[in-house]
Amino acid sequence: MVDVSSLDGGEIEVREERVIPGGFAAALSVSAGDLFEIVDLEGQQVGDLVGFATHDRTEWLSTSHTRAASLCLNLRVGDVLQTNWRRPMLEVLHDDVGMHDIITQMCDERRYRIDYNVEGHRSCRSNFVDVLAPWGIAEWAIPDPFNIFQNAPIHPDRTFGNQIPTSVAGDRIVFNVLADAILAVSACPQDLNPCNGFNPSPMAIRVGSPR
Repeated sequence: MVDVSSLDGGEIEVREERVIPGGFAAALSVSAGDLFEIVDLEGQQVGDLVGFATHDRTEWLSTSHTRAASLCLNLRVGDVLQTNWRRPMLEVLHDDVGMHDIITQMCDERRYRIDYNVEGHRSCRSNFVDVLAPWGIAEWAIPDPFNIFQNAPIHPDRTFGNQIPTSVAGDRIVFNVLADAILAVSACPQDLNPCNGFNPSPMAIRVGSPR
């Protein structure tokens, strides 16, 4: 594992970068020992994150197994994100925001049709189908995401909210990659509730090493 103290403010030496337009997604391969960074370029934008083991697509990043391991409904520096085989894939090394959602499913075309009476709306699920196709990952195999920067506070009555994210332009979360993986991030296209401040905007994903 990378020592958190070796990171100067979470800065990484970038080897590969993808800028994701608001409402779209990107995917890339990472290796154990890499650092993986998600950046909110303009603020108030959620990035849905999913991941798969490089050598076996039946092993994926799992919100439910991570919740069971951490006994927490949010992410904190030091938390380890688990796979469905209860193996570590990512470790949170740096986090500018401190508010993420690991409960809610991703948006899909049916959600927009049923809840908003809108047809043909872009969705995180369709985004992932597009960008994961080169790795042969089918729609049915895509798990629930880690909703990075999503502002979904847990209330005393055990309900949870959906508010405008607190992230501002340039806010980042940095992960230590613990296993070879395929990672995908969708700059969520939801513009009909406060999830993305009603205005989906771009994000960046970067892979590199400690600076």
